[in-house]
Amino acid sequence: MFVWEEHPPTAAQRKVIAEKRHAMYRQELEDHAALLFRLGHTAKQAKARLHANVKWDFEMSGKAKHGGDVDRIVDAVYRRSGPPSPGTPHV
Repeated sequence: MFVWEEHPPTAAQRKVIAEKRHAMYRQELEDHAALLFRLGHTAKQAKARLHANVKWDFEMSGKAKHGGDVDRIVDAVYRRSGPPSPGTPHV
């Protein structure tokens, strides 16, 4: 028997776990958006790709609460990064 089977998490612990998971997914989206920016993709292309990634990752469960954050995250990353320029951008 596993520890979590003997002592299942409380409602408060499940909430904290869910919040940490959501934060992890948002950070992953931000990292991927920054990478796509550095690779020269437009914000529109980055949004399309990240939406497709989320859809693919959660096609079985359909539970992607962070999927609604894609546009906001990409806009924030691209706004913070400034206009694309030749050379290596700093994000």
